[in-house]
Amino acid sequence: MEQLRIGLYVSRLDRPWSESPFLFQGFEIETEEELAQLRSICRVVHVDVTVVEAEELKRRAPKSAPERAPPSAPDPLADLSALLDNHATLIPPDDPVPLQAELARAKKTFGRAKQAVNQIFSRLHHGGGLDASLLDSVMDSMVDSVFRNRDALSWLAHMKRKDDYLYNHSLSSSIWALAFGRYLGLDKDTLKLIGIGAMLLDIGKTKLPDDLLKGSAKPSEREWQELRAHVEHGLALVQNDPTVDERIKQMIGTHHERMDGSGYPQQLKGDSIPLLGRIAGIVDCYDAMTSDRHYARGKSTYDAVLELKKLGGTWFQSELVEIFIQAVGVFPTGTLVELNSGEIGVVVAQSRFRRLRPEVMMILDANKKVRKEFTVIDLQMREQASATGDPALWISRGLEPGAYGIDPTEYFL
Repeated sequence: MEQLRIGLYVSRLDRPWSESPFLFQGFEIETEEELAQLRSICRVVHVDVTVVEAEELKRRAPKSAPERAPPSAPDPLADLSALLDNHATLIPPDDPVPLQAELARAKKTFGRAKQAVNQIFSRLHHGGGLDASLLDSVMDSMVDSVFRNRDALSWLAHMKRKDDYLYNHSLSSSIWALAFGRYLGLDKDTLKLIGIGAMLLDIGKTKLPDDLLKGSAKPSEREWQELRAHVEHGLALVQNDPTVDERIKQMIGTHHERMDGSGYPQQLKGDSIPLLGRIAGIVDCYDAMTSDRHYARGKSTYDAVLELKKLGGTWFQSELVEIFIQAVGVFPTGTLVELNSGEIGVVVAQSRFRRLRPEVMMILDANKKVRKEFTVIDLQMREQASATGDPALWISRGLEPGAYGIDPTEYFL
């Protein structure tokens, strides 16, 4: 910590960001006060430095005995449990394929996945049984896409469609779960398990009346009770199916449990909620927050992140919330934002470390008129006014999906 100085960019803390005075992950140390705060609350921080700075820090660092590598665990989910206590050491994975190069392939995968979800839910809705095998090949393709580029499917998930909420929610929840697991460094087999589990969280809703699911008013207390029964309905559909992994059944049965015991159906608390159930609860809640319902507009991703942070420590495990936000970003690829200039744009690429300074395609000018050219601006390069007179730019707020009638797919896909 003695090597910290003004000008270094802090990308990780040794504690959840919610337990620090700093609102979001990633910032440049600009004042002695920030330096003192870091030294008072942290024993270790991680900084993003240039090669020259890294060599200088290594040269000045005190010599210590090399750490022994921990023995490898055969269960990747056991590794995941250990990572929760050390999530500050996680390094965001590199993407071997650029976003634009992956989008066309991801779009085909997304279409196949949506078709498979529709088939599964439609069959269940009409009294048939669950055929989870329909998801096998399409989930393999989704996992492969996330390993090539972690933002491509997320972009498509943010392009909220106005058709059936249940199908879209199931598919999007699966994508957030894959992004979460990819960030944690899980292997493909484990990611596939989590992706399928997240996709099947709400299969029990196929046993509820259509008018209950598509009502135009906010559900009454009696209707909420009926809606909550979807967990038991979902478990009944998979309980005796030997083709469904037990951990998927666990996800379905516990994705509405909450850390403070306020969830349902069993009012489980804390560690009595399985880890995969805790993960499922976060991805399910995040997608519900950012989706339009028949009775309410979806939140912007920025507002949803703020809400999740408030719920950390009550509904959700704080460490998991922090990791999820790191995984999907404060302003995920595909979201609409307004800059301090009044201009409107869509996030087209994220920095691995500077989450608040992504690349933005400018669509509307300050008067909210469509620009003649859709210029892409890297906000990392516009932190300060340039020598050519270009003003400093930053994101002033996130916008809800569809704001100003903008469909980002018209400009990017």
